[in-house]
Amino acid sequence: MNPLEKFWPDTFRYAQRHSPFYRELFHGLADPPPLAGVPTVDKATLSARNLDFMCVRREHIREIVTTSGTTGKPLLWLLTAGDIDRLALNEQISFACAGLTPRDTVLVAVALDRCFIAGLAYWQGLQRLGCTVIRVGASSARLVLEMIERLQPTAIVGVPSFLRVIADKAAELKIDLKNSPVTKAVCIGEPVRDAGFQLNKSGRAIEAAWGARVYSTYGVTELANSLCECAAGLGGHLHDQQLHLEILDDHGHPVPPGETGEIVATTFGVEAMPLIRYRTGDCAALFYDLCECGRSTPRLGPIVGRKNQKLKLKGTSLFPSTLQAVLEEFAGVESFVVIARAENELSDSVEILFHGDAAAANLGDALQARAKILPAVRRASPAEIEALQLPPSARKRRTFVDLR
Repeated sequence: MNPLEKFWPDTFRYAQRHSPFYRELFHGLADPPPLAGVPTVDKATLSARNLDFMCVRREHIREIVTTSGTTGKPLLWLLTAGDIDRLALNEQISFACAGLTPRDTVLVAVALDRCFIAGLAYWQGLQRLGCTVIRVGASSARLVLEMIERLQPTAIVGVPSFLRVIADKAAELKIDLKNSPVTKAVCIGEPVRDAGFQLNKSGRAIEAAWGARVYSTYGVTELANSLCECAAGLGGHLHDQQLHLEILDDHGHPVPPGETGEIVATTFGVEAMPLIRYRTGDCAALFYDLCECGRSTPRLGPIVGRKNQKLKLKGTSLFPSTLQAVLEEFAGVESFVVIARAENELSDSVEILFHGDAAAANLGDALQARAKILPAVRRASPAEIEALQLPPSARKRRTFVDLR
């Protein structure tokens, strides 16, 4: 029996019985219906009906987290003791997939405050795996370096941009990270691979500076779940006893294996706030062939963009990641931001701000060659770009600003 057949009936009945939202959505459906026959749920609905997804009384809640709020008002997400245990098991499996064992000491350079689920999840999962955990957080590159020198961790977990900041600080202080004991860098929150599974500029920079193997992950707060790649680097392995994924096209139809579409997720085993056919807005491909590591679980490829970020430019559709890949690779571009505006109902306009000594005309030619369109390109100051990349209260640095 595959995981969907095993877990879907109980998931449907539990949500129908206990959640006000799902009781209403499932009215009149068979018991259980085929999963594909259940309406999908998007983030706007989740935001509008946030606490109607609750399946337990408030006194059973043990942890409250929020989403990042990068695409709207942060959602409240509530977990029971059982949900926290499920979260820990997920991360235990993920870190084991990356080859971590109880012999590892892992420095967690991720926030544990501000109701952020990631730091909590990693700490719980590493503890469950039996690793020694150093909870440093993401506030100080110098403190991370001090802890590496004093405590000799063998792995680090962090956002790629912060790992690069740490590397820059190490170079400033004449510290050679390649001689540190850190051999694995588990990267969260930002892409380190392109659609072809090759390390992008950020991933290569981390491997070069740290002398460590980079591992990519994908996680969503609302799913209380993450997928981590193995040493083969061919996608994040799905924990199919906890999560079922579908990849759908713009019309809501499944796409063939290996083709890109929107990730739609159904959680298994969640007590407080289960989600069924949740449209994440993220776009990627799902692969089902046997992995080089021997695992037979499906693998999620690199995120190529968000569905609502897809650009319409003179009859061409593309994700901002196509432009970002060119900018990351182009010599003389030190930092950048891609800005999208609505030109009319059928087309968008794109402006690219960059800092560096690259020639704007040459950069425009490179963008046109890859993306088949020529956006406006303007040189800007580091301060202007920094303000757009990291606005006040943002948890994540962004290189795409959507003003449509």
